[in-house]
Amino acid sequence: MKKLISAAASLAMAASMVGSAVPFITGAADSSKALEIRAFKDVNGKEVSTTISADAIAAGDVTIPIGIFLSEGTNDCDSISAQWTVKSANGDASGVKFVSHEAGTEYYAEAQEVTVGDKTASTKSLVGFAGVLKNNKKLGDFFSPTGTGYYFAEAKSESAGTPNAYGSIAWVTAKDGSGYKWSGSKSDDFPIYVQDVVFAKGTPAGTYTIEFLDYVPDKDFPDNMSNMIETSAGKLTTKKSNLTLKNLEITIGEGGTPVETTTTAPAAETTTTKPAVTTTTAPAAETTTTTKKPVDPSLNIDPGFIVTPADAEVEPGQAVDIDIMCENTSGRKVGQFVVRVDNENLPIKGAEATMDDTFCYAVDGNKEYELINGTWYCDTLASGEPQEIDTTSAVCQFQIKVPADAKPGEYTWSLDRFHVVENGYEGVEFDATIKPGKLVVKGDVTPEETTTTKPVETTTTKPVETTTTDKPIETTTTKPVETTTTAKPGSKLYGDTNCDGKVNIADVVVLNKYLNDAASYKITDQGKINADCCDAKDGAGLDENDSDAIIKSIVHLVKALPCTAADLK
Repeated sequence: MKKLISAAASLAMAASMVGSAVPFITGAADSSKALEIRAFKDVNGKEVSTTISADAIAAGDVTIPIGIFLSEGTNDCDSISAQWTVKSANGDASGVKFVSHEAGTEYYAEAQEVTVGDKTASTKSLVGFAGVLKNNKKLGDFFSPTGTGYYFAEAKSESAGTPNAYGSIAWVTAKDGSGYKWSGSKSDDFPIYVQDVVFAKGTPAGTYTIEFLDYVPDKDFPDNMSNMIETSAGKLTTKKSNLTLKNLEITIGEGGTPVETTTTAPAAETTTTKPAVTTTTAPAAETTTTTKKPVDPSLNIDPGFIVTPADAEVEPGQAVDIDIMCENTSGRKVGQFVVRVDNENLPIKGAEATMDDTFCYAVDGNKEYELINGTWYCDTLASGEPQEIDTTSAVCQFQIKVPADAKPGEYTWSLDRFHVVENGYEGVEFDATIKPGKLVVKGDVTPEETTTTKPVETTTTKPVETTTTDKPIETTTTKPVETTTTAKPGSKLYGDTNCDGKVNIADVVVLNKYLNDAASYKITDQGKINADCCDAKDGAGLDENDSDAIIKSIVHLVKALPCTAADLK
């Protein structure tokens, strides 16, 4: 399968996903678990039969939605990995296709009433096995999944040994270690993931099995199998230790009533209304001098990829939502956005910026942003591939709240950081060119307060070199972007908590688990020394600053490790 995973997105998968170069801690599982493939509802909310008549397949393509369900008695999964294909002993599975539907994305043609936890809502989005219902100003009620999922639907996988359609999931629990709750009363009330199985018109009669694959993707780690679950206790569950796998049979018969062919409704268009540009005739606000944090000159800045806040206005003591728009004359794609606004850099003293509306509307699926240590991350991959960017829609939206004593007038402000990972697998990433927007605080301005706001300076650098990423990568091994060289055994490599010779998000995951529960989750003495990278004390001072330092070094907010606590501000 192709895995063009972003730098911070290749992420916890590097610590948890099948085929990674990180061995699992083996041992008997706490309890039995099962992964099951079941028929799922179609886009109209109707139950779908697993029998297709000869009449139906002769009339046209037939789609059978399937769900991948988890059955467990205890919600203690840290990661879930599964791979499957389609086979037939008496038919022809070569023309069958898989199409992905991720939890949280729009699925139903009309809104369906669903209950998640103690909340009931009407939504078009696909509800997953773990998450909550939320409301968004633009999208209405929607399902927000807990944890991070990566989903793949490919025509085949040579590495997995299947010439037919190939599907897989890699799900990792919340990065902050808070775990997850089931969306329903049981773990399998809702699926982890849904895929359409599309049988082309004229597919021969026979029995077709959607079947979990059974192989070892990496010979160096024979316990890492193609289907496995790691629990929060660090124990591995596979078919060798209490993991049950249940396949699904679909039959194409010789006659009878045709099964209704289902099609996926296109995602509703999202319209973005820019806040009105102010026409105030009030004199400009007092000059506010803000010292911007310097841009690391070692990073590439693409002058053709420009992000700018839309102009907006706000009453003192109120908040305003501001769309962040982008220009993309370079034709870049995106696998991940990394965005930051520091309150101390806003031109209005006491103002606060947050993502009240945490979606990226500029990619398919309206991907959500996630806040980690003061920086917002949005993984935008679609079936493992970077996405095209819709420049007519907002790449994100910040809410700016100004204090009640904010002085009226026109202010300029900009993002402090906008980093784009185009292809993390090949290390293609760059910084956007950041331009300022205007924020008008309403009210009367007295003459003695009138001055001109100093414009925000824009840094110009030479264009970034474009790396071609058209060639697909056929592999079942997710390789994190390596930001360091392999360390010699016993040598100190700051940030390398798991002592695998690299510094990446996997090290953050391991360190956070240890900080959360040192009694039940161990790291080696060398790992402690490596992880103690902020105000380093050779392993004696591990705390959340070390976790923050590793993350910021990965996305270049900290130049090098070790660092000091002052470097993190």
